[in-house]
Amino acid sequence: MKKIFLIFTIIYLTVAARAQVETIIPSDKPKLVVGIVVEQMRQDYIDRFWVNFGIKGFKKLAINGTYCQNANFNFSLTQTAPGYATIATGAEPSEHGIVSDFWFNPLTNKKEGCIEDTRCKITGDKTSKNAYSPKNIFSTTFSDEAKLFNRGKSKIISISLDPYGAVITGGFTADAAYWFDVKTGNWVSSTYYLDTIPEWVNQVNNKRMPDEYLVRQWKPMLPIDEYNEVLPDSSIYEFGIDGVYKVFPYNYSDITKTIPNYELMMMIPEGNTHTTDMAIATLYNENLGQDENTDFLFINYTVPENIGRLYGPQSIEVQDLFLRLDSDLGHLIDVIEETVGKNNVLIYLTSNHGISETPQYLIDNKMPAGNYKQHYMLALLKSYLKAVYGEGDWILDFSNNQIFLNKILIEDSQIPLYDFQEKVISFIINSTGISNAISSHQFQNIIFRQGMPEKMQNSFNQKRSGDIMISLKAGWIEDVPYATDHNSGYKYDTNVPLIWYGWKVKKQKLFGQINMTDIAPTISMVLGTPAPPATTGKPLQEVFNNR
Repeated sequence: MKKIFLIFTIIYLTVAARAQVETIIPSDKPKLVVGIVVEQMRQDYIDRFWVNFGIKGFKKLAINGTYCQNANFNFSLTQTAPGYATIATGAEPSEHGIVSDFWFNPLTNKKEGCIEDTRCKITGDKTSKNAYSPKNIFSTTFSDEAKLFNRGKSKIISISLDPYGAVITGGFTADAAYWFDVKTGNWVSSTYYLDTIPEWVNQVNNKRMPDEYLVRQWKPMLPIDEYNEVLPDSSIYEFGIDGVYKVFPYNYSDITKTIPNYELMMMIPEGNTHTTDMAIATLYNENLGQDENTDFLFINYTVPENIGRLYGPQSIEVQDLFLRLDSDLGHLIDVIEETVGKNNVLIYLTSNHGISETPQYLIDNKMPAGNYKQHYMLALLKSYLKAVYGEGDWILDFSNNQIFLNKILIEDSQIPLYDFQEKVISFIINSTGISNAISSHQFQNIIFRQGMPEKMQNSFNQKRSGDIMISLKAGWIEDVPYATDHNSGYKYDTNVPLIWYGWKVKKQKLFGQINMTDIAPTISMVLGTPAPPATTGKPLQEVFNNR
């Protein structure tokens, strides 16, 4: 009997040990890829706010994963949509076509949103006239390629308060892309993806959580004198919500008297929490990561974009927002690991761009900076061109650091376009605040290999860009109705965090130069699927254990 008991004990321990090993050993490939993009998150935020982060959010990812500290975008128009598209396609804007959030169309003489699609309607809001789709992206995404490879067996779902992140990261083959409708306070989608909203999403909407959030108050998590990494709450460099609300506490019921509908959700920490809760609901209700076909969940946090612009990177509001987001991330990661398992999920966390310091703050610290008066420059340029070439609307538009010329009028006047472009450049290059001005003719005939001209060329596309692109000097931003902005090729706008965590990811820090185009081919390498066709990045093999 003792021998039999001993045999059964050995068998039990062997089976138990084998089961434990099987939970530790990663699967052949991730069952779930989770892409987290925190809009307008500068690389230095993690280090600056590190001491006040908890142990389950940013710290957990950075300490237990591969933390890439020198990841950069390599183009100059660092706006919301181009950043998302570069992450998803592994290509520069010149190739994937999303050169800016919107562009001017000389044929219609109108500005067009990069994801607008008049053929679609909003799913979940019958009053909207049109909706959004990825039709303007010139390349497929890494999740598109994976779904094509396994013949449609993967699920792809993207979530964002703002439609940019939801539509672009979801790509062409997403099963659903959800964003927050500021008119109704509901999660909605587009008929490009769904004809009707799923019942579980209706249940989320019926909870009316935004209504509960908007009667709350935003107070600092820490005692106000413990925010030592930023300027005081009374800082003069902040614009604030609606240009009025600049100091803690923020009573939402007061602010919503002037901010219509649910727009305030885009500017308060609860917007991030609402996004996190929707992501968790998606994970459960769509059964993501529960079979051998890799699923994709894209979670995009919009609120930091708006708070950063309104208050600047040296504000208590920005630091407090990231401390609260850290808590949301900790909750999200816990749920993912409980439902899918750390060794079955591959998480990457990054941002779509950074942000400049407030120009006046730099000036007061004796650093070069300024607000570029673009409308004043444009008025002077128009007067100059009339003096040289006579009466006429020689300039059709100035937007996104680009001048769109009236090429029909120039051609009818028998003026060589290249000569006209050079005349414009020679005039504006002496304008205070401009460092570079390059024509479309130069972009099409010269390959720039380094510096700002290379970044500008990577933001240029023949179908969608203007006749002349400018770059402002470091520390300068266009004259905008808020505290500060992004949209340059300088380090404060291009250098963003990149952290890999989970499936076979090494615990390490990488300090070498990484282009954000490297994310897409890296995931394709991990999954053994073709990289997106326009990809120019390289797989980051050093992130993963080979065994």
